[in-house]
Amino acid sequence: MKTGRTTSEMKKMYGIIVGIVIAVFMNIAIFSAPSMAETIKWRMVTTWPSYSAINQEPVRLAKSIYELSGGRLQITVYAAGELVPAQEVFDTVSRGAAEMGSDYAGYWAGKNSAFDLLGSYPMTLSQYDVINWYIHGGGREMYNYMYGKYNMIYFIDGISPAASCIRSRMPIRSLADLKGKRIRLTGKAASYVLQKAGAIPVSIAPAEIAQQLAAGTIDGAAYNTPSIDWSIGLGEVTKYNIGPAWNQPSSTGGIMINKDAWSALPPDLKKIIEVAISENNLVMTSLAEWDSVEHINKFKAKGTQVFTFSANDLRQIEQWVWEYIIEEAKKNPDYNKVVTSMFQYLKDFSVARNYEGPFGQGRNPMTLPNLPDLK
Repeated sequence: MKTGRTTSEMKKMYGIIVGIVIAVFMNIAIFSAPSMAETIKWRMVTTWPSYSAINQEPVRLAKSIYELSGGRLQITVYAAGELVPAQEVFDTVSRGAAEMGSDYAGYWAGKNSAFDLLGSYPMTLSQYDVINWYIHGGGREMYNYMYGKYNMIYFIDGISPAASCIRSRMPIRSLADLKGKRIRLTGKAASYVLQKAGAIPVSIAPAEIAQQLAAGTIDGAAYNTPSIDWSIGLGEVTKYNIGPAWNQPSSTGGIMINKDAWSALPPDLKKIIEVAISENNLVMTSLAEWDSVEHINKFKAKGTQVFTFSANDLRQIEQWVWEYIIEEAKKNPDYNKVVTSMFQYLKDFSVARNYEGPFGQGRNPMTLPNLPDLK
């Protein structure tokens, strides 16, 4: 009885094994090569200093995209000044010198006053109003309409709640106390309000605010929430705070992406970016509010005294803001388009807000500006 194989059988068996091995390696090559070839490296420039609490937002997003894409999309984040200065972020992404940017839309109001509406706006949208408007009320279209003019698409990526309003070196207890004070803030409408109150609005980059306060170059500053204010050192250089944040009932940060870079991405990576930004927006929006608890107490422990604008002061501020809106809407069709969309949302949503009563969020304005296209 034979127990071994013939030479012919051995050669046949060897051929089968070799064929299987070759097939396996061919399949590995087929499925691995595109993945290797599709590894993409992007740069994201931000308007935030590396030490600012806001800068964790783009850093976290880049990490999420890397993980969700299995390393196929690698994004290096450059804080303000590391690759380009904060004020050059917009143009850098617009021309494609960097594929992505993290920003606050209000910084670009010098290019078009309609951008002033998209970062934050006095007396208007609360934190979750922005989400409602962006997803359901036409806001997404407004962002993409404006950034699209400059070869970019846009996603909101974190909305902070009502800001701290003005932190100052001397007590400011009312609107009247603003007269003659040099106050740092952002936004043309907010600057208009300060001018009407007799104050002097000053524009200073976030990285310079604490230094300018310490030097006495400015008397007060409005930046963002307690946690973000704390992260840039305002607890060390101010002793007084007046609110509520008529100037920033919310603040929206976002991600701008160069259109050409976006178009070149495969569909699955586009979807990964969208999902990652949505998740980042949820986490960072809630964190921005949650962090306020700890940092309000930190300012309190430093001895910060808090004052409140009266109802009459707030009503006067609202009237001044509406004055500015009407005049700017007449001058700039883009501004009129965006601001009408915002107030259409506020007017339409007022039904639900009234119904929700004290368990709702945000506020119905005391009046509405007389915008010609408001229905």
